[in-house]
Amino acid sequence: MKGKEINRAGCTAFIQPALKTAGLIAGIIAAIPFFFSWIALLIGAVYYFRGKGLWRQAGFILALAAALGANAPLRGFDEITGIYPLFLVVYVVTGTFALYFLALAANKLLSSRRSYRKFKEQLQERFAAVLTLSGTPRKAAALALFLIPAALWASVNLDFAVIFDNKPRLLWVHAPSTVAPGEAFTFQVQCWDRFERISALYRGTVRFSLESYDFDTGEPLAQAEALLPPAYTFSGASRPSDMAYMLANGKDNGRRIFEGRIDTPGIHYLKVADSETERTYYSNPILVWDNPTRIYWGDIHTHGIFSDGSGTPAHQFFYARHVAALDFYALTEHGEIIQLGKNRVSRYIEETNRANRPGQFVTFPGIEYTNHKTGHYTCIFDGERLPVDPLIYAPYFGLKGGLQTPNDLWKVLDDFTEATGDAALALPHHTVVERFMQDWTYYHPRYVKLAEVASTHGDNLYEPDHPLSYRGSTFPPPPGTRGCSITSALQMGLQLSLYASSDSHDGHPGRDLSRTRAFIGHQRPFTYWWTRFDKPYPGGLTAAYAEELSRRGIFSALENRQIYAVSDHGRPLLFFTINGIPVGGDSTIKVNSREAPREIRVIVAQDGAPAAATDHFASGGAGPQPDWKAVIEIHKNGELLASIPVNKPFAAVSYMDTEPVAGAAYGPENCVFKDGAYYINHYSDNPVDPAALNTGGKDFYLVRVVGANGRHAYIGPLWVEAGQATNW
Repeated sequence: MKGKEINRAGCTAFIQPALKTAGLIAGIIAAIPFFFSWIALLIGAVYYFRGKGLWRQAGFILALAAALGANAPLRGFDEITGIYPLFLVVYVVTGTFALYFLALAANKLLSSRRSYRKFKEQLQERFAAVLTLSGTPRKAAALALFLIPAALWASVNLDFAVIFDNKPRLLWVHAPSTVAPGEAFTFQVQCWDRFERISALYRGTVRFSLESYDFDTGEPLAQAEALLPPAYTFSGASRPSDMAYMLANGKDNGRRIFEGRIDTPGIHYLKVADSETERTYYSNPILVWDNPTRIYWGDIHTHGIFSDGSGTPAHQFFYARHVAALDFYALTEHGEIIQLGKNRVSRYIEETNRANRPGQFVTFPGIEYTNHKTGHYTCIFDGERLPVDPLIYAPYFGLKGGLQTPNDLWKVLDDFTEATGDAALALPHHTVVERFMQDWTYYHPRYVKLAEVASTHGDNLYEPDHPLSYRGSTFPPPPGTRGCSITSALQMGLQLSLYASSDSHDGHPGRDLSRTRAFIGHQRPFTYWWTRFDKPYPGGLTAAYAEELSRRGIFSALENRQIYAVSDHGRPLLFFTINGIPVGGDSTIKVNSREAPREIRVIVAQDGAPAAATDHFASGGAGPQPDWKAVIEIHKNGELLASIPVNKPFAAVSYMDTEPVAGAAYGPENCVFKDGAYYINHYSDNPVDPAALNTGGKDFYLVRVVGANGRHAYIGPLWVEAGQATNW
């Protein structure tokens, strides 16, 4: 019996420390994720309040590590240090424990020294009053000590306004951008709280009216024939919700779909008078015309829980279609991360194809190639699959394999499209962000036809320090850096058109909330990754001119550059022509001679919805109407050619350019000379011939509409070259 007791005691002596060690390791791992670091805090509390000696100390250190790790990026230390947030948290958490173990080792080594022992005795005497406490006072002192890391953690991980403030603040009215005369259509009215989430509490009464304009003259229409819904009173929930759209309580919960009809051709705005906020809200403009071409809106660059974002694929597709009211959408997970989960790729493809509903909602399979050295590319496909052997991903986190450079990516896309007959696009994004700067020397004309001009990372039309970059970007390169913006790429002679997307990581594709305080970890859907707190800009959208809402129809519009972009959730109407020729195809117009005049015409109908601001939520404004003040900018060869102010919702302007067609060039003055060769900038690893970096004599024009409310819209470019005139 004694032998068994000895064995049992030996097992216990081994198992208990092993379990405690395993629990501590689990706590260290839990301290790293964005939101779930509260688990580390909880484990630390158990060790601290229930443990003894070194285990109790370790519990406090664990709680402190979780708190310091959470504070490091959220207090801006990632910007100061230049360390990627995830790595910064890992360094802080492991570094805290490394210092703790170093202190233990130093204490062990120094314990044999008399001077050190005397120092410890003096230190203990100073805290004798606390150390000799017993009962309630000692427990209170212990609790107060643990409250230090707990409060530090809560200061960046808890936001009670985000939890409890779901009060109605403004309405968002969304309708189709284009309909035929007399065609019945549905439109949506949502009530938002101050974080742009749907307000589950909304119980206001809405009344509908119409404001209309003649499409040819821009003059108001005195009367338009239409059938609008009668007044309606919303039914709301009794408690706030950060996911009101998921409630199944039989109530409206801040969101309702209505049906209407407009018989009179023209530009129309639905106006919704609200009893709750005592304001009238405008919809996006509705173009009623007898034309097979429609305007559809989409977001083609987002992330979910299968990589470094929030929300399952099913949630992403539901939100994109029913809440953000998108017509087309691509969930584009990072290839290097999605492959880490069992069957994630096949599950993702299955969900993507299940959500695709031609005529109602179009989805594209997509995946992101995340090469931090040469730039990121979002790859989307017009079929029901994407490459899986090999899967598209760049070397990352020490993974073996991967596509080392974009040249390897082009080879995979070549093989895939040849084998399947499917088409592919590779979309550069956040091109001016120093962490992921785009190296345009890897340009491929077959796949790289579009470039992301706006997203939650900011604006890529010009480098952030350029005087024509009004919005800037996150993590800009050093001032004076050139060769990374879209304009620089156009000056080099690359054929690119402008699209925008959200690059959402917070589970809200098409209407990202991460620039508001709702980036917080407890905002659902939850996330493990540190990727949704550092994006202060609104997410953008892309409009496609297409004749059918199908994968082939929308993809063809993207491929043929029949698109324009907006910097937030707004959906203006925008048309741009030179000599009557619109964007599309290769977007090149020929004129008879270099001196031939070019008539530039821009038509814009602004969105009446509240605009989303940088680092702030959308505001309904103070006046009875939206702020219609805006400037239509015409850019030529990377310079501002004309600025035309407007102060009404609908405007059509013309500008005549009579300067000779001269072409544009990037020029050796923008290049960097190193090791006996020229490079487009310090970040590129491919030498170039500066004389070859030009447009071949073509001028390029693009349009940016800059709203006083902060909303930007972009279209183009159109290229012009001398030769036999193009007829439209």
